[in-house]
Amino acid sequence: MADRRDVEQRRERILAAAAELLETRGIANVSRRSVAEAAEVTIRSVSSVGSHRVDLLREVVSGLPFPPTSQRIQQQAADAADNPMSTILTVARDAFGAPASVWDVRELQAVVLAPFDDALAETVRERIMLRWEAAAAVVGQLRSAGAVDADIDDDAATLHLLAVGAGLALLEPLVPHSTEAAAWLSLVSRHLESLAAVDPPGLAYDGPRIPWRVRVLASASPGATARVLRVLALMRADVRSMLSHTHAQDQQLLDLVLDVPANITGSAIESALASVSRRSIVMRGSGDDAQDLFTQVLDGATDLVANPDSAPAAAAALALADSWRVLPASSGPDSSAEVMRLQWTPDLHVVLTRKAAPFVDVERQRASALLRLVDALANKPEGTGGFGWRITLKDGIPIDIRLARPADADAVAAMHERCSDDARYQRYFAPVSAWREDQLRRLAGGHRGATLVAQTLDGEIVGLGNVFPERPDSTESAELALIVEDSWQGWGLGASLMQRLIELAERMEFENLVALVLATNVKMMALLENTGIDWRRDADPELPATVVRLVAQLGSAQIRDNAQVS
Repeated sequence: MADRRDVEQRRERILAAAAELLETRGIANVSRRSVAEAAEVTIRSVSSVGSHRVDLLREVVSGLPFPPTSQRIQQQAADAADNPMSTILTVARDAFGAPASVWDVRELQAVVLAPFDDALAETVRERIMLRWEAAAAVVGQLRSAGAVDADIDDDAATLHLLAVGAGLALLEPLVPHSTEAAAWLSLVSRHLESLAAVDPPGLAYDGPRIPWRVRVLASASPGATARVLRVLALMRADVRSMLSHTHAQDQQLLDLVLDVPANITGSAIESALASVSRRSIVMRGSGDDAQDLFTQVLDGATDLVANPDSAPAAAAALALADSWRVLPASSGPDSSAEVMRLQWTPDLHVVLTRKAAPFVDVERQRASALLRLVDALANKPEGTGGFGWRITLKDGIPIDIRLARPADADAVAAMHERCSDDARYQRYFAPVSAWREDQLRRLAGGHRGATLVAQTLDGEIVGLGNVFPERPDSTESAELALIVEDSWQGWGLGASLMQRLIELAERMEFENLVALVLATNVKMMALLENTGIDWRRDADPELPATVVRLVAQLGSAQIRDNAQVS
């Protein structure tokens, strides 16, 4: 009895040593001698388990557990607890980062050698049959859910699933170029979507559902919208509402409110949409989402009128932001792809952040419009409304000066296009022929400090002024800058803009003012001198000799205004 137990233990030790060597060295570099040394037994003992290394491989593979992702498919086949499309996408994601989680390297060696050894081939067939049955069951679940077109053969779809997994595990370590995981998952999603029936049958679902809010950036075509809806239909998602907005020349922004079966996760929705969109944001909704969209908007406006302090939180919800803060106008981050900075009052900014996806123009416009709604209708917090001036220029033309907002970006860009090269050079010290989106955000109010625009009664922006901290960490010195369209120069507009910028700097409690001016810009020098403030030249070795740095202390003299203010 003891001898039999010793034989079994020795056999287990030999197979364990062989399994480790086959995994780390590969069959080409494994011999009976190396296995004997690793197991601390004689070569004769190894030969009693397998007379050839292929025999050892067969014995090892026959006892291997299936890798994790293969087990996930088998579990889905057994109890169908999850949505089959979600399971396949999860497996595809896991397989990309760790191909061995789909096919064990020793199993792959057995597949390669199976055509040359009948006994090994039989072992491999038995294991592949188990994989086949599980994959076929999941394909059947997809068909039952309407996710497989009638013209698609189940056996072909099953073979495709197995072949992709095996091919990825075999080739991924050897391919000359790697790809991004997101690109791989998008391709898998597109393959799944291409299998789908044009009119999916049997999509009725009576189980629990969860509301989701989805924002999709897709191609600007009716076909793109149809593909998004088709993918959602395959996931049994009910579309409660959908709005489409042109984002760019070739893009559209789709806002959807969904009711989705409770067993489908947000990551599964994102993965499915990746096949038919450029980017998507998926966030949990609320019970109110079942309500009519326009009723929600009107009720939300009513709530804001009653509780205007909730406007920043409402703007964050509207933009699907991760977080929001109300900060002094002179502190915090400037607008960027992940930050949306909105002027709320002359002294305060609402700063929204979102790491999931960059903010786009229409989201900035919506959030800004919401704050303007509060400004117009609600009993506002002190200082939120009425911040602007109606001035009359020397020739009697009325001009409005007000805080800028994101919706001004296009008009600000158009004003810069109308300005001469000389006017732009004097403002920016460099030729400016094109305006990137992030520059426009800053020019139209997306930076610390404040931006003012001068606007005709017809709505055309003809001047722009900025007051912002001189350096990112500065709370004492504010830099002033302005530009006025050439045809509006000489009428007192620049002087009025400068006066309002100084007032804003005082309101934001800066102590000093800074102006960087080209040494040849005589008009700007005269404008600053006429403010009544005592400016002095301050040497700065970092500036070129052509630029003068002027510094003044706020409150150093009475400020004069050359324009008549009505």
